[in-house]
Amino acid sequence: MAAKSPPPIHEGVERIGNQETNPGSRFPLYVMSIRAMMSGVMPIASLVLVEPSHAGNIGAAFRVAANFEVPRVDLVRPSVAADDEQVGRWSCGAREHLEIRTWDSFDAAVADYRTLAATASTRGRTDLPVLTPSEGATHLARRGFSDAALVFGNETRGLSRSHLDRADLVIRIPTAEHFPVLNLTQAVAILLSYLTLQLEPPDNSAPLPATETQVDGLMGHLELALAEIGFADRDNPERIMRKLRRLFGRAGITENEVKIVRGICRQMQWAATTEPKIVATARGPSFPPHTSDRES
Repeated sequence: MAAKSPPPIHEGVERIGNQETNPGSRFPLYVMSIRAMMSGVMPIASLVLVEPSHAGNIGAAFRVAANFEVPRVDLVRPSVAADDEQVGRWSCGAREHLEIRTWDSFDAAVADYRTLAATASTRGRTDLPVLTPSEGATHLARRGFSDAALVFGNETRGLSRSHLDRADLVIRIPTAEHFPVLNLTQAVAILLSYLTLQLEPPDNSAPLPATETQVDGLMGHLELALAEIGFADRDNPERIMRKLRRLFGRAGITENEVKIVRGICRQMQWAATTEPKIVATARGPSFPPHTSDRES
């Protein structure tokens, strides 16, 4: 039977199985996360599937997510709707155990997560720094996997450079050099099983990483400040900004650290437009005080 055309996509629609819920509610995610922790399976917050095209892969990915008690799946512009009949057959009832959301924007789908771990084959991307699953597990354990999402690309194209640039971590599953390409569901299952074996409960006393929205704001501010002091090329800042974002991603920059760096950006902007003599004699920030820069 041919797959049905997907219905119109609505920003932020959430489903528990086939039941739509309040888009602002996160109660089911927390409940399932607590249940999973009590059962000994340590879930990440979500699988993010970017532009998946095959009903079988979407349904099978749902099944794997439920196997490992990942509580949520975010679909970004899927070619087949989550409630499609073929998706249901491949999921084997897994939809009833998941919170499934459909988005028309990658940025909106990942805005509230604090860590994005993307997968890549690295074919044709020799300049892309990647981690092994073991290294990725270490980083996720340190950052806290309960606010992390694993990001997988389209079955044919994978993830675009812009998607990989947004990722805090990029993980490559080791495969044979002469035949490295994995099926989407295979990649999901292998990585989840590997992380489940490797991960340990996070240190709850450590500060949480900043959200993707907060890091986006920092990157925009930093790009402007670096351009104003002549460090970044105004016409082509992408290269340096890509490297800085990866630096912040590996470090797991926190909310408070974002505020500090943005305070430095404001000071840079002030210094770039102020007489050198005034800058040389200034002590501490010389722009009007901004409470969000103060350490908590």
